[in-house]
Amino acid sequence: MSGSVAKLDFEKPIVRESVAEMVAHRILEMVKSGALKPGDQLPPERDLAQSLHVSRPSVREAIRGLSILGVVNVRQGGGAYISALDAEALLGPIQFFISLEELNIRELYDARSLIESDVARRAAERITDEEIVTLEAIYDEQIGLLDDAIAFRMSDYRFHEAIWSAARNAFLMRIGKSLNVLGLEFRKRASETQGVLQRSLADHRVLLDALKARDPDAASAAASRHMSNVYRSTIRQKDIDGEQQ
Repeated sequence: MSGSVAKLDFEKPIVRESVAEMVAHRILEMVKSGALKPGDQLPPERDLAQSLHVSRPSVREAIRGLSILGVVNVRQGGGAYISALDAEALLGPIQFFISLEELNIRELYDARSLIESDVARRAAERITDEEIVTLEAIYDEQIGLLDDAIAFRMSDYRFHEAIWSAARNAFLMRIGKSLNVLGLEFRKRASETQGVLQRSLADHRVLLDALKARDPDAASAAASRHMSNVYRSTIRQKDIDGEQQ
């Protein structure tokens, strides 16, 4: 009696990495381990190829891919460096993706609303008197920046950064910063529109008052409303720009 051959269903096929992908992964591993730090210069292409026993074209392709991801900064005629690895550097490719569809912008602000409302709730429970004073100073500064969109955006970032810090959660702070950076490009045009900065300033006042009162529910609701207003003004400006093209 002959035995039957079992039919096996493997979930994933074996995928063979290209040499360039292996080089890129090796560099990423060195970054994660701390062997390569922000600002460090990579060895010249030829030396890197020799040390890894691969071809120079494979090294070149790997560095090009890491450059697109924002991990490596290639300077014309000046070599390749590990980037600052901050949110702005690493989220560049995602920024481009999000700019392709209005759906993605909506999902971005939906995510921001979820994160910012929870951060505000936590901040209301944990914020210190000193942090309240800092937020009040930033808010007072913003009153005088309504005619300077660039300066207001910078101040706006510091306002939210102070709230992220007050939430006492490093991961939420990192996520908040990343989502803020992703939304910044869309906000540039909208923030120059009449009334948008005034709306943000009013939202900040409501949020700040809720934080001062140490009221988690009010702070969460204020942050959620603020994100809704930001989204609406961003989409409105996007529609205006589309009509003018």
